[in-house]
Amino acid sequence: MNERAKLGILCVLLLLAMGFTIVKVVDTFGAMRNLQVQYSDARSGDVSTVRPWMTTHAISLIYRVPENYVNNSLDVTSTPVHHHETLYEIASHKRQPVDRVIHTVQRAILTYRKGHRRISTRTQLSARKPLSPGRTVR
Repeated sequence: MNERAKLGILCVLLLLAMGFTIVKVVDTFGAMRNLQVQYSDARSGDVSTVRPWMTTHAISLIYRVPENYVNNSLDVTSTPVHHHETLYEIASHKRQPVDRVIHTVQRAILTYRKGHRRISTRTQLSARKPLSPGRTVR
């Protein structure tokens, strides 16, 4: 095999490797964007982001609902064993479809929020009028 053929094969292999790398970089950026969207949806309280791999502890932290409230809605006792059980495992123990368990958790979160609305700190702070420099509070 002459040098020119070897160089041609090497260039083709290099181009294939670069193409593969570019495709994977684009996939990675897409996955990161998807993760950011899901995270912002979860932080904003969108209950459609509840997933089967979540534990009741994680749900209570993400959606700001007491863990015992979530456990009660699922008829699960709050023990250290259940603390690390995923919704998928809970559904398996209860012999229910995981979608039904997720729907139950979503309803529980919404019900809890409806009964426990709170005024945000930003609203309270923006409602106050700033004092003029020469004025004092009496």
